[in-house]
Amino acid sequence: MSAAWSMLRLKVRDGLTKRLIPARIHLKRPDGSCYLPPSGIEDTFDENHAPEIVLPHHFRGNLHLCKSTDIRSAHLSTGEASIPLPAGEFTLHASCGYARHPLVRTFLAKPGEEVHLELDLNPVERIQERGWHSGDMHVHFSRFSQQDDFILARLMAAEDLAAVNNMVYKHVGKVEAPQREMGHQGSHYELEHSHQVVAGGEEFRDDDLYGHMIAAGISQVIEPISTGDRLGRRENYPLFAHVCDWAHEQGGIAGWAHGGTLIKLHESLPVEAALGKLDFVESVQFNCFLGFAYWYRLLNCGIRLTVTGGSDFPFGADMLAPWYPSLGLDRTYVQLGIDESFTYDAYIKGIRQGRTFATNGPLVEFQVDGHGPGSTINREKSDGEVHILARAVCHYPLDQLEIVVNGAVEYVVEGKGGECELACEARLALRESSWLAARARGRVEPEAYGGIAPWNLHAHTSPVYVLKGGQPILRRADATALADYVRMISEWYRRSGQFANDEQRSALFDNLDKAVKFYDGLLMK
Repeated sequence: MSAAWSMLRLKVRDGLTKRLIPARIHLKRPDGSCYLPPSGIEDTFDENHAPEIVLPHHFRGNLHLCKSTDIRSAHLSTGEASIPLPAGEFTLHASCGYARHPLVRTFLAKPGEEVHLELDLNPVERIQERGWHSGDMHVHFSRFSQQDDFILARLMAAEDLAAVNNMVYKHVGKVEAPQREMGHQGSHYELEHSHQVVAGGEEFRDDDLYGHMIAAGISQVIEPISTGDRLGRRENYPLFAHVCDWAHEQGGIAGWAHGGTLIKLHESLPVEAALGKLDFVESVQFNCFLGFAYWYRLLNCGIRLTVTGGSDFPFGADMLAPWYPSLGLDRTYVQLGIDESFTYDAYIKGIRQGRTFATNGPLVEFQVDGHGPGSTINREKSDGEVHILARAVCHYPLDQLEIVVNGAVEYVVEGKGGECELACEARLALRESSWLAARARGRVEPEAYGGIAPWNLHAHTSPVYVLKGGQPILRRADATALADYVRMISEWYRRSGQFANDEQRSALFDNLDKAVKFYDGLLMK
C-alpha cells in the first residue's frame, strides 16, 4: 500500500442473520463526486466465484446501445472487499434492494493506514417471509455466454432481485440484447445465500404504429421481433394480437411496456386489451407512475390487468445518478401461493393471476375482506361495505397512502412528515361492482440518498375485484373515451400503415372493429 493511499476493509451483513450479503456501494468525496474503485486484474466469473467488486468494465459490453452511458456503479459480490483509496474524507453508501435499510457512513482515510467498516443492513420489512419475491420485468442485458449470466446474477443479488425478464429486441433492423437461451424456468444460480433466475424474454416493438409490448416466460424468440419500417425494416405485421397469442401458446404472458404512454401517440394497447390478449400493463417506470392514461381506463371497462414495474435497464441507467444504476429501480413483487416454492414459472403465474405490486421503493400490502390483489369477491347485493386493510413501508418518508376505487381516490392517509410507515383500516361503502387497489407516494431529495436528482417514490398494488349482483365493472366515460380512441387510431393506421397484402391490412382492421364494438357494447348494457 502506497504511503499516499489508504485501504478500506469493508464487510456488509444482513442485520438479522449477520451473514455477508451482496450489496451496491458508492463512495463520495466532499465535493459530491463519486470515487470508483480501481479495476483489478480479476475478471473471471463462474457459478462459485467472482471478483470482490463487480465494476462497469465487467458488463459495459453487455449494454448494447448504452455502452457509452456513464455508469459508475460498484456491486459487492459477496459482501466483503478490500478497496484502495486515496487519502481523504469519504462517505460510503451501501444498499441491497428495498426490503433492507440502506446505510451511510462517513470516514477519514489516512495515508498508509487501513479503515475497517462493518455495516449491518437491517430489514425495512421481512416481506419475503410472507411469500413476496421481487423481479425486474424489463431488462435488456446481452447474454453471449454463460459468463454473462454469472455477471448479471451478481448484479441482481446485490440489488435483491430474485428474477429478471431479460429481453431481446430489435432496433433499425438489428437484433440487440441477444439471449443465449430462453425457457420457462430460466437459468438458476445459487449465489452464497441468494437465488437468482435469469430468464430470456422479448420486447416486441413497432415505433411506426403500435408501440412496445412485453413477452415473458416464453421458450423461444417470437419473430420478427419488431415490425414497421423504423425498427423492423418491414411492414406493420404481424399484429401485436398475434404476438400475444404466440406468447400464450408457449406458456408465457403478454403485457404492454411503458404504460402505453412513452413511445408514441397512437399505441394499440386498448385494442389488444379489448380482445382479451393482455395479462399486464407496465405502470411503474422511469421515476413515474404511468397508469392513469390507459390502465385505469381499461380496468374501468371490466378488463382485468395486473400491474407490473420494470426498469428498462440499461436505458435511464443514470436517471438518479451514474452510481445508482436503474437495474431493479422499478420492480414487480409477486406473492407466491401457500407452500409454493420460488421458481420463475411460479413468478410468471403470480403475474398472470394478479398477485403483485409494482414499486420503485415503497413496499405495499393490501386486503379487501381478507383477500389480496388478484382476488375476486362476489356479492349478491349491489350495496354494502367492504373491510380495507392497507399498509406501506419504506426506508424514506412517505407522503400518502391512498385507496383507489374505480380510479378515484376514496381514502387517504397523509404522511405527517418523516413517517416511513403509513397504514389504514377502514370500511368503504361500494354502490356498484368495483376494483380496489392501494398506492403509495413520496419524494426523496438527492442529498437524502446520495443521488443527483429527486427520487419520486411510487408503489401500486394490482386490484381486488368486488362484483355485486353479478354486474360487471363499468365507467361509461372511460368506455366512451376508449371507443373514440380506437376510432381515432383506426384512421391514423388507415393512412400510415404499411402492409404486404390486403389480407394483412384486413386482419388489422378486423381487430380494430372488434375493439370498437367491445367498448360500444359496454355502453349498451
